[in-house]
Amino acid sequence: MAYMDYNNLFKCVKCGASGSILLLKVSGTLVIIKQNCPKHGARVIKVPLIQKNLYLNLIRDNIFLCPKCGQPATIESVKLSGPWTMLKLNCTTHGTKLPVQKIWNSIYGEISSGAGQPSPQIPKQTIVEKASEIPPKLILNKTPQEEPVTPPSGEAMFCPNCGAQIKGNEKFCGTCGVEI
Repeated sequence: MAYMDYNNLFKCVKCGASGSILLLKVSGTLVIIKQNCPKHGARVIKVPLIQKNLYLNLIRDNIFLCPKCGQPATIESVKLSGPWTMLKLNCTTHGTKLPVQKIWNSIYGEISSGAGQPSPQIPKQTIVEKASEIPPKLILNKTPQEEPVTPPSGEAMFCPNCGAQIKGNEKFCGTCGVEI
């Protein structure tokens, strides 16, 4: 499988500036990102969920930018709401008068655990020809005897991979297909 070069995908096509991510959600096999260039406005990017490890650092770099000026911003507050992490940033120029960013919980958890780490350069093309070349940590090995988790009455459950709401008695997520 060939992978695309994501380094330039997260830059404005008109001016090359990195834009702040206003919305990031998982929909089926895609990650949908609404990104805002301070000069040219918002655009939507759709990238394959299966390749997210190739662009997680780029997402991290762009989430913590002010959507008005593109400068680094700090987290003012974080609120969890269903499958979403709602971020309120504080920019040294614009203060807290910024739009709330909606980031899918599972992806925010992955990027926030590595916040502050430099982003590695992503290779332009990586080809995996055999299943034996896939690193072992990427292969899920769960035993089929595991009992499904039943949520306490009235509580919603969400897929740990994509954040989709699940009933709790499924063995696989109906959105992304991961084993629950």
